[in-house]
Amino acid sequence: MPDVVVVGGGIIGVACAVELAGAGATVTLFERDELAAAASGRNQGWFVLSSDRACAPMSAVSLQRYRALVDHSPVPVHFDREPLGHLLFTRDPRVAPVVEDLARAWAATGVRADELDPAGVAAAEPALVRDVAAAWLVDQGRRVDPAALTVAHAHRARELGAEVRRHAGVRGLTTAGDRVTGVVTDEGVVAAGAVVVAAGPWSAPLVRPLGVDLPGTGSRGWIVELAAAPGIVRHLIEEVDAPVPAPGTPTGEDLPTAGAFVAGGHAQPAVAALLHPATDGSVVCGASHHPALRAEPDDVDAPRRIAERAIAMVPGLANAPIRGIRWGIRPMSPDGRPVIGWIRPGLLAATGHGPEGVMLGGGTGALVAAQITDGEPPFDAAPFDPQRFAGT
Repeated sequence: MPDVVVVGGGIIGVACAVELAGAGATVTLFERDELAAAASGRNQGWFVLSSDRACAPMSAVSLQRYRALVDHSPVPVHFDREPLGHLLFTRDPRVAPVVEDLARAWAATGVRADELDPAGVAAAEPALVRDVAAAWLVDQGRRVDPAALTVAHAHRARELGAEVRRHAGVRGLTTAGDRVTGVVTDEGVVAAGAVVVAAGPWSAPLVRPLGVDLPGTGSRGWIVELAAAPGIVRHLIEEVDAPVPAPGTPTGEDLPTAGAFVAGGHAQPAVAALLHPATDGSVVCGASHHPALRAEPDDVDAPRRIAERAIAMVPGLANAPIRGIRWGIRPMSPDGRPVIGWIRPGLLAATGHGPEGVMLGGGTGALVAAQITDGEPPFDAAPFDPQRFAGT
Protein backbone atom coordinates (compact mmCIF):
# COMPACT_ATOMS: atom_id res chain seq x y z
CA MET A 1 0.00 0.00 0.00
CA PRO A 2 1.68 3.25 -1.08
CA ASP A 3 2.20 6.36 0.98
CA VAL A 4 -0.06 8.96 -0.61
CA VAL A 5 0.14 12.76 -0.57
CA VAL A 6 -3.10 14.59 -1.34
CA VAL A 7 -2.76 18.20 -2.47
CA GLY A 8 -5.82 20.29 -1.64
CA GLY A 9 -8.11 20.70 1.35
CA GLY A 10 -11.39 21.22 -0.47
CA ILE A 11 -14.16 18.65 -0.62
CA ILE A 12 -12.39 16.61 -3.32
CA GLY A 13 -9.09 16.40 -1.46
CA VAL A 14 -10.56 15.51 1.92
CA ALA A 15 -12.91 12.92 0.38
CA CYS A 16 -9.88 11.30 -1.28
CA ALA A 17 -8.04 11.33 2.05
CA VAL A 18 -10.94 9.59 3.81
CA GLU A 19 -11.26 6.86 1.21
CA LEU A 20 -7.52 6.26 0.91
CA ALA A 21 -6.96 6.15 4.67
CA GLY A 22 -9.96 3.84 5.00
CA ALA A 23 -8.36 1.52 2.44
CA GLY A 24 -5.18 1.33 4.53
CA ALA A 25 -2.93 3.87 2.81
CA THR A 26 -0.69 6.20 4.78
CA VAL A 27 -2.03 9.60 3.81
CA THR A 28 -0.77 13.15 4.24
CA LEU A 29 -2.99 15.98 3.01
CA PHE A 30 -1.57 19.45 2.38
CA GLU A 31 -3.78 22.55 2.25
CA ARG A 32 -2.16 25.91 1.64
CA ASP A 33 -4.92 27.78 3.52
CA GLU A 34 -7.82 26.76 5.76
CA LEU A 35 -9.93 23.76 4.89
CA ALA A 36 -12.75 24.66 2.48
CA ALA A 37 -11.19 28.10 2.03
CA ALA A 38 -12.11 28.32 -1.65
CA ALA A 39 -15.16 27.13 -3.62
CA SER A 40 -15.81 24.17 -1.30
CA GLY A 41 -16.84 26.59 1.43
CA ARG A 42 -18.38 29.32 -0.71
CA ASN A 43 -20.84 27.58 -2.99
CA GLN A 44 -24.62 27.41 -3.25
CA GLY A 45 -24.90 24.82 -0.49
CA TRP A 46 -27.21 22.35 -2.15
CA PHE A 47 -26.92 18.73 -3.26
CA VAL A 48 -28.69 17.27 -6.26
CA LEU A 49 -27.98 14.05 -8.08
CA SER A 50 -26.32 14.59 -11.43
CA SER A 51 -28.55 14.46 -14.50
CA ASP A 52 -25.55 13.35 -16.58
CA ARG A 53 -25.69 9.56 -17.03
CA ALA A 54 -21.92 9.35 -16.67
CA CYS A 55 -21.85 11.38 -13.44
CA ALA A 56 -25.07 10.05 -11.90
CA PRO A 57 -23.39 6.98 -10.33
CA MET A 58 -20.66 9.22 -8.88
CA SER A 59 -23.23 11.52 -7.27
CA ALA A 60 -25.16 8.50 -5.95
CA VAL A 61 -21.99 7.21 -4.26
CA SER A 62 -21.42 10.71 -2.86
CA LEU A 63 -24.91 10.75 -1.34
CA GLN A 64 -24.32 7.38 0.29
CA ARG A 65 -20.92 8.42 1.65
CA TYR A 66 -22.21 11.75 2.98
CA ARG A 67 -25.15 10.17 4.78
CA ALA A 68 -22.84 7.74 6.55
CA LEU A 69 -20.33 10.45 7.45
CA VAL A 70 -22.86 12.96 8.75
CA ASP A 71 -24.59 10.36 10.89
CA HIS A 72 -21.38 9.65 12.83
CA SER A 73 -19.49 12.94 12.59
CA PRO A 74 -18.40 14.78 15.76
CA VAL A 75 -18.59 17.94 13.64
CA PRO A 76 -22.15 19.28 13.32
CA VAL A 77 -23.07 19.16 9.64
CA HIS A 78 -26.46 20.04 8.25
CA PHE A 79 -27.40 17.70 5.42
CA ASP A 80 -31.09 17.19 4.75
CA ARG A 81 -32.11 13.59 5.36
CA GLU A 82 -35.00 13.87 2.95
CA PRO A 83 -35.15 15.87 -0.29
CA LEU A 84 -36.54 19.37 -0.10
CA GLY A 85 -37.65 19.20 -3.73
CA HIS A 86 -36.11 20.74 -6.83
CA LEU A 87 -38.45 22.94 -8.87
CA LEU A 88 -37.38 23.49 -12.49
CA PHE A 89 -39.27 26.07 -14.49
CA THR A 90 -39.09 28.45 -17.40
CA ARG A 91 -41.06 31.50 -18.49
CA ASP A 92 -40.07 31.03 -22.12
CA PRO A 93 -42.28 28.58 -24.07
CA ARG A 94 -39.37 27.92 -26.42
CA VAL A 95 -37.36 26.52 -23.50
CA ALA A 96 -40.16 24.28 -22.19
CA PRO A 97 -38.76 21.21 -24.03
CA VAL A 98 -35.38 21.82 -22.39
CA VAL A 99 -36.96 21.81 -18.94
CA GLU A 100 -38.80 18.59 -19.76
CA ASP A 101 -35.60 16.98 -21.05
CA LEU A 102 -33.78 17.88 -17.83
CA ALA A 103 -36.58 16.50 -15.67
CA ARG A 104 -36.72 13.30 -17.69
CA ALA A 105 -32.94 12.95 -17.49
CA TRP A 106 -33.23 12.87 -13.70
CA ALA A 107 -36.19 10.52 -13.95
CA ALA A 108 -34.01 8.18 -16.02
CA THR A 109 -31.62 7.92 -13.08
CA GLY A 110 -34.47 6.78 -10.81
CA VAL A 111 -35.57 10.14 -9.38
CA ARG A 112 -39.28 10.95 -9.48
CA ALA A 113 -40.18 13.99 -11.61
CA ASP A 114 -43.71 15.42 -11.86
CA GLU A 115 -44.91 18.03 -14.32
CA LEU A 116 -46.82 20.87 -12.64
CA ASP A 117 -49.70 22.86 -14.05
CA PRO A 118 -50.17 26.53 -13.03
CA ALA A 119 -52.18 25.53 -9.97
CA GLY A 120 -49.49 23.07 -8.96
CA VAL A 121 -46.78 25.71 -9.31
CA ALA A 122 -48.79 28.16 -7.19
CA ALA A 123 -49.31 25.53 -4.50
CA ALA A 124 -45.65 24.55 -4.46
CA GLU A 125 -44.23 28.08 -4.54
CA PRO A 126 -46.88 30.75 -3.82
CA ALA A 127 -44.39 33.63 -4.15
CA LEU A 128 -43.05 32.56 -7.55
CA VAL A 129 -43.98 34.59 -10.62
CA ARG A 130 -47.11 33.41 -12.37
CA ASP A 131 -46.02 33.62 -16.03
CA VAL A 132 -44.56 30.10 -15.98
CA ALA A 133 -44.51 28.28 -19.31
CA ALA A 134 -43.38 24.90 -17.94
CA ALA A 135 -42.48 23.49 -14.53
CA TRP A 136 -41.40 20.16 -13.09
CA LEU A 137 -40.91 19.17 -9.46
CA VAL A 138 -38.07 16.69 -9.07
CA ASP A 139 -37.88 14.62 -5.88
CA GLN A 140 -34.34 15.58 -4.95
CA GLY A 141 -32.44 18.55 -3.57
CA ARG A 142 -30.82 18.61 -0.17
CA ARG A 143 -29.34 21.59 1.64
CA VAL A 144 -25.83 21.12 2.95
CA ASP A 145 -23.30 23.20 4.82
CA PRO A 146 -20.38 22.64 2.42
CA ALA A 147 -17.67 24.02 4.68
CA ALA A 148 -18.81 21.87 7.62
CA LEU A 149 -19.01 18.84 5.32
CA THR A 150 -15.42 19.43 4.21
CA VAL A 151 -14.17 19.83 7.79
CA ALA A 152 -16.06 16.69 8.85
CA HIS A 153 -14.24 14.74 6.15
CA ALA A 154 -10.90 16.04 7.42
CA HIS A 155 -11.74 14.93 10.97
CA ARG A 156 -12.76 11.51 9.68
CA ALA A 157 -9.53 11.23 7.71
CA ARG A 158 -7.58 11.97 10.89
CA GLU A 159 -9.55 9.31 12.77
CA LEU A 160 -8.49 6.83 10.09
CA GLY A 161 -4.83 7.79 10.54
CA ALA A 162 -4.31 10.48 7.92
CA GLU A 163 -2.26 13.59 8.64
CA VAL A 164 -4.03 16.80 7.64
CA ARG A 165 -1.73 19.81 7.41
CA ARG A 166 -3.18 23.29 6.97
CA HIS A 167 -1.26 26.42 5.92
CA ALA A 168 1.21 24.12 4.22
CA GLY A 169 1.30 24.81 0.51
CA VAL A 170 2.82 22.46 -2.03
CA ARG A 171 5.28 24.38 -4.21
CA GLY A 172 6.17 21.69 -6.69
CA LEU A 173 6.60 18.00 -7.44
CA THR A 174 9.71 15.83 -7.28
CA THR A 175 10.46 13.24 -9.93
CA ALA A 176 12.76 10.34 -10.74
CA GLY A 177 12.73 9.95 -14.50
CA ASP A 178 9.09 10.10 -15.59
CA ARG A 179 7.75 9.12 -12.18
CA VAL A 180 6.50 11.58 -9.56
CA THR A 181 8.07 10.75 -6.22
CA GLY A 182 6.81 13.41 -3.84
CA VAL A 183 6.07 17.07 -3.22
CA VAL A 184 8.05 20.17 -2.31
CA THR A 185 6.78 22.24 0.62
CA ASP A 186 8.22 25.19 2.51
CA GLU A 187 9.41 22.74 5.14
CA GLY A 188 11.13 20.41 2.71
CA VAL A 189 10.53 17.48 0.39
CA VAL A 190 7.94 14.87 1.32
CA ALA A 191 8.32 11.55 -0.48
CA ALA A 192 5.27 9.64 -1.64
CA GLY A 193 4.42 6.52 -3.57
CA ALA A 194 1.56 8.45 -5.16
CA VAL A 195 0.47 12.07 -5.29
CA VAL A 196 -3.16 13.10 -5.80
CA VAL A 197 -3.54 16.62 -7.16
CA ALA A 198 -6.94 17.84 -5.98
CA ALA A 199 -6.17 21.54 -5.85
CA GLY A 200 -9.08 22.72 -7.99
CA PRO A 201 -8.13 25.48 -10.44
CA TRP A 202 -4.61 25.50 -8.96
CA SER A 203 -4.00 21.91 -10.10
CA ALA A 204 -2.93 22.79 -13.65
CA PRO A 205 -0.18 25.25 -12.64
CA LEU A 206 1.24 22.68 -10.23
CA VAL A 207 1.68 19.97 -12.86
CA ARG A 208 2.56 22.20 -15.82
CA PRO A 209 6.33 22.27 -15.05
CA LEU A 210 6.32 18.51 -15.68
CA GLY A 211 5.05 19.07 -19.19
CA VAL A 212 1.55 17.97 -18.21
CA ASP A 213 -1.29 20.06 -19.62
CA LEU A 214 -4.46 19.69 -17.58
CA PRO A 215 -7.04 21.32 -19.85
CA GLY A 216 -9.61 23.60 -18.34
CA THR A 217 -10.08 26.98 -16.73
CA GLY A 218 -11.03 28.54 -13.44
CA SER A 219 -14.54 29.94 -13.33
CA ARG A 220 -15.61 32.38 -10.65
CA GLY A 221 -19.07 31.98 -9.16
CA TRP A 222 -20.83 34.55 -7.00
CA ILE A 223 -23.53 33.87 -4.37
CA VAL A 224 -25.87 36.41 -2.76
CA GLU A 225 -27.66 35.77 0.56
CA LEU A 226 -30.87 37.61 1.40
CA ALA A 227 -32.56 37.95 4.80
CA ALA A 228 -36.01 37.19 3.40
CA ALA A 229 -39.37 36.49 5.02
CA PRO A 230 -39.71 32.90 6.27
CA GLY A 231 -41.31 30.57 3.75
CA ILE A 232 -41.03 32.89 0.77
CA VAL A 233 -38.99 30.16 -0.95
CA ARG A 234 -39.85 26.55 -0.13
CA HIS A 235 -37.83 24.40 -2.51
CA LEU A 236 -34.63 24.50 -4.47
CA ILE A 237 -35.75 26.58 -7.45
CA GLU A 238 -33.99 26.73 -10.79
CA GLU A 239 -35.11 28.84 -13.72
CA VAL A 240 -33.98 27.54 -17.10
CA ASP A 241 -33.89 30.24 -19.74
CA ALA A 242 -31.63 28.83 -22.43
CA PRO A 243 -30.75 25.48 -24.00
CA VAL A 244 -28.51 23.39 -21.75
CA PRO A 245 -25.49 21.76 -23.43
CA ALA A 246 -25.56 17.98 -23.42
CA PRO A 247 -23.16 16.41 -20.89
CA GLY A 248 -19.75 15.81 -22.40
CA THR A 249 -19.96 18.70 -24.87
CA PRO A 250 -17.61 21.70 -24.75
CA THR A 251 -18.53 24.16 -22.01
CA GLY A 252 -17.36 27.34 -23.69
CA GLU A 253 -15.30 28.30 -20.63
CA ASP A 254 -12.19 29.11 -22.66
CA LEU A 255 -10.03 31.96 -21.43
CA PRO A 256 -10.03 35.03 -23.68
CA THR A 257 -7.11 35.53 -26.02
CA ALA A 258 -4.60 38.25 -25.24
CA GLY A 259 -5.94 40.32 -28.11
CA ALA A 260 -9.54 40.02 -26.95
CA PHE A 261 -8.49 40.87 -23.42
CA VAL A 262 -6.68 44.00 -24.54
CA ALA A 263 -9.66 45.01 -26.65
CA GLY A 264 -12.02 44.45 -23.73
CA GLY A 265 -13.97 41.89 -25.70
CA HIS A 266 -14.01 39.10 -23.13
CA ALA A 267 -17.47 37.83 -22.18
CA GLN A 268 -19.53 39.20 -19.32
CA PRO A 269 -20.44 36.81 -16.50
CA ALA A 270 -23.17 34.32 -17.29
CA VAL A 271 -25.73 34.49 -14.49
CA ALA A 272 -27.98 31.56 -13.62
CA ALA A 273 -31.12 31.70 -11.51
CA LEU A 274 -30.92 29.38 -8.50
CA LEU A 275 -32.67 29.95 -5.17
CA HIS A 276 -33.07 27.94 -2.00
CA PRO A 277 -34.04 28.52 1.62
CA ALA A 278 -30.99 28.09 3.85
CA THR A 279 -31.30 26.56 7.29
CA ASP A 280 -30.36 29.88 8.91
CA GLY A 281 -33.41 31.60 7.44
CA SER A 282 -31.75 33.32 4.51
CA VAL A 283 -32.50 32.78 0.84
CA VAL A 284 -29.37 31.82 -1.09
CA CYS A 285 -29.26 33.14 -4.65
CA GLY A 286 -26.86 32.16 -7.37
CA ALA A 287 -24.93 31.76 -9.37
CA SER A 288 -22.54 33.15 -11.96
CA HIS A 289 -19.88 31.75 -14.28
CA HIS A 290 -16.98 33.81 -15.56
CA PRO A 291 -13.42 32.84 -16.50
CA ALA A 292 -11.19 33.70 -13.55
CA LEU A 293 -8.04 35.37 -14.85
CA ARG A 294 -6.73 36.27 -11.38
CA ALA A 295 -7.57 35.84 -7.73
CA GLU A 296 -9.06 39.33 -7.45
CA PRO A 297 -12.57 39.50 -8.95
CA ASP A 298 -13.07 41.47 -12.13
CA ASP A 299 -16.74 40.50 -12.55
CA VAL A 300 -18.04 42.58 -9.66
CA ASP A 301 -21.34 43.35 -11.38
CA ALA A 302 -22.39 39.70 -11.11
CA PRO A 303 -23.96 39.97 -7.61
CA ARG A 304 -26.24 42.78 -8.77
CA ARG A 305 -27.36 40.71 -11.74
CA ILE A 306 -27.95 37.68 -9.51
CA ALA A 307 -30.15 39.75 -7.20
CA GLU A 308 -31.96 41.14 -10.24
CA ARG A 309 -32.74 37.64 -11.47
CA ALA A 310 -33.84 36.50 -8.01
CA ILE A 311 -36.33 39.38 -7.79
CA ALA A 312 -37.62 38.58 -11.28
CA MET A 313 -38.34 35.04 -10.07
CA VAL A 314 -39.73 35.95 -6.65
CA PRO A 315 -40.78 39.63 -6.60
CA GLY A 316 -41.23 39.53 -2.83
CA LEU A 317 -37.45 39.40 -2.46
CA ALA A 318 -37.09 43.02 -3.61
CA ASN A 319 -37.13 44.40 -0.05
CA ALA A 320 -35.06 41.64 1.52
CA PRO A 321 -31.81 42.99 3.07
CA ILE A 322 -28.60 41.58 1.66
CA ARG A 323 -27.05 39.40 4.35
CA GLY A 324 -23.84 38.56 2.54
CA ILE A 325 -22.04 38.09 -0.77
CA ARG A 326 -19.33 35.53 -1.50
CA TRP A 327 -17.48 33.97 -4.41
CA GLY A 328 -15.32 30.97 -5.20
CA ILE A 329 -13.32 29.79 -8.19
CA ARG A 330 -14.36 26.45 -9.66
CA PRO A 331 -12.18 24.19 -11.84
CA MET A 332 -13.94 23.73 -15.19
CA SER A 333 -12.95 20.99 -17.63
CA PRO A 334 -13.51 21.44 -21.37
CA ASP A 335 -16.49 19.04 -21.42
CA GLY A 336 -17.89 19.81 -17.97
CA ARG A 337 -17.00 16.43 -16.47
CA PRO A 338 -14.36 15.79 -13.78
CA VAL A 339 -10.80 14.86 -14.69
CA ILE A 340 -9.86 11.85 -12.58
CA GLY A 341 -7.03 9.46 -13.30
CA TRP A 342 -3.30 8.93 -13.76
CA ILE A 343 -1.49 11.68 -15.66
CA ARG A 344 2.05 10.49 -14.91
CA PRO A 345 3.38 7.44 -13.09
CA GLY A 346 2.86 8.27 -9.43
CA LEU A 347 0.67 11.31 -10.18
CA LEU A 348 -3.12 11.23 -10.24
CA ALA A 349 -5.44 14.15 -11.00
CA ALA A 350 -8.81 14.73 -9.30
CA THR A 351 -10.11 18.07 -10.52
CA GLY A 352 -12.41 19.72 -13.08
CA HIS A 353 -15.66 19.25 -11.14
CA GLY A 354 -16.96 22.72 -11.97
CA PRO A 355 -19.98 23.68 -9.86
CA GLU A 356 -20.58 20.04 -8.86
CA GLY A 357 -17.68 19.47 -6.47
CA VAL A 358 -19.90 18.81 -3.46
CA MET A 359 -22.26 16.69 -5.54
CA LEU A 360 -19.43 14.49 -6.81
CA GLY A 361 -16.83 14.66 -4.02
CA GLY A 362 -17.63 11.45 -2.16
CA GLY A 363 -17.77 9.42 -5.36
CA THR A 364 -14.52 10.97 -6.55
CA GLY A 365 -12.79 9.87 -3.37
CA ALA A 366 -14.04 6.31 -3.84
CA LEU A 367 -12.82 6.22 -7.45
CA VAL A 368 -9.40 7.68 -6.59
CA ALA A 369 -8.90 5.15 -3.80
CA ALA A 370 -9.77 2.30 -6.15
CA GLN A 371 -7.33 3.55 -8.79
CA ILE A 372 -4.45 3.89 -6.34
CA THR A 373 -5.05 0.62 -4.48
CA ASP A 374 -5.91 -1.39 -7.61
CA GLY A 375 -9.39 -1.96 -6.26
CA GLU A 376 -12.64 -2.39 -8.17
CA PRO A 377 -13.91 0.99 -9.45
CA PRO A 378 -17.27 1.88 -7.92
CA PHE A 379 -18.56 2.95 -11.38
CA ASP A 380 -17.31 3.38 -14.91
CA ALA A 381 -14.19 5.58 -14.79
CA ALA A 382 -13.79 6.01 -18.56
CA PRO A 383 -15.80 9.28 -18.87
CA PHE A 384 -13.37 10.95 -16.44
CA ASP A 385 -10.09 9.70 -17.91
CA PRO A 386 -7.68 12.64 -18.37
CA GLN A 387 -6.50 11.09 -21.62
CA ARG A 388 -9.85 11.82 -23.28
CA PHE A 389 -8.53 15.25 -24.17
CA ALA A 390 -5.36 13.97 -25.83
CA GLY A 391 -4.92 15.42 -29.28
CA THR A 392 -7.66 18.02 -28.91
